Amino acid sequence: MNLLDRYRYRCRHLKLVPFHLLSQLDLNRFWDRALRRAELPIAFSQGFNPRPLLSFGPATVTGVISWTECLDMTFYESIEPEQIKNLLNSQVPEAMRIVEINSIPLDFPSIMKSINSVQYVFIFKDDGKMSNHHGFFSIEDIEELERKKLENQKCMVSFLFKKKNILMNPYKSLEFISKESGFNRENLLEVIKQNYHWSYSVEG
Repeated sequence: MNLLDRYRYRCRHLKLVPFHLLSQLDLNRFWDRALRRAELPIAFSQGFNPRPLLSFGPATVTGVISWTECLDMTFYESIEPEQIKNLLNSQVPEAMRIVEINSIPLDFPSIMKSINSVQYVFIFKDDGKMSNHHGFFSIEDIEELERKKLENQKCMVSFLFKKKNILMNPYKSLEFISKESGFNRENLLEVIKQNYHWSYSVEG
């Protein structure tokens, strides 16, 4: 196969319950099998142990729900992104479905280099212990903080982390919040990776 005859695609997919318990290695196997079942023309690496050319974004901590997992895949034939999306979604559960896919150049920056920041949402119990004072944040990588009431007496706090802490375990961020605020591990119900913010366009 001519190495120039390759076509690269970047997709965004869900990773919801119960698949939030998959490790990064499990995720690799999951998409490898899905691509084979969909009979898509995935390209393979060269050498004695060829592997499908798949490239993932930052690994999400096991147990964290994600609305924005990213994956680059390389094919040896050109296919319309919408067709790839439909074929793969016919082979995977709804909780892992692809929500967006774009064609990108072969020399486009990797997912890791393309990401400028990542946004996590934390949902806490509101049991009367929440303070109006969020506390002092000494880390500069937290760009914004938002709090609003949800149904069933819950609070949602959204953090946008800049590049320096793109791989940070989201649970570690609770260490940056004063205990007096009431936003702590004891009151935490759920963490969701909500969005990536890109420093490069992924439209190709």
